[in-house]
Amino acid sequence: MWAVDAVLKKLESLMVDDNIYRDENLNLSMLAAELDITGHQLSELINSRLGLSFSRYVRQQRVEAAKKLLLADGRQSVLSISLDTGFKSQSSFYAAFKETTGVSPGDFRKQRS
Repeated sequence: MWAVDAVLKKLESLMVDDNIYRDENLNLSMLAAELDITGHQLSELINSRLGLSFSRYVRQQRVEAAKKLLLADGRQSVLSISLDTGFKSQSSFYAAFKETTGVSPGDFRKQRS
């Protein structure tokens, strides 16, 4: 039996410390294997404890990282940031960013600079 809090802590560590979200091919089974649980267990854990689907959880992690990069270096292009944070395309990045923040990445950067 796996301890929910320990798995959540390791999940956070993989996202924050190891930046596993940067892998554009990251999927449920890959992340579950890193946590030594099944994909079903991971999906259930994210849904019940974090109130999100797996894909929305990963998107949010990527967008949070992108927000930091947008503010840290005004010279880094939006395309470069989208690729650095694990998005497969600039269009998927824009859609996820706007869905999460309500503004485009460029507008986010302008509003906060």
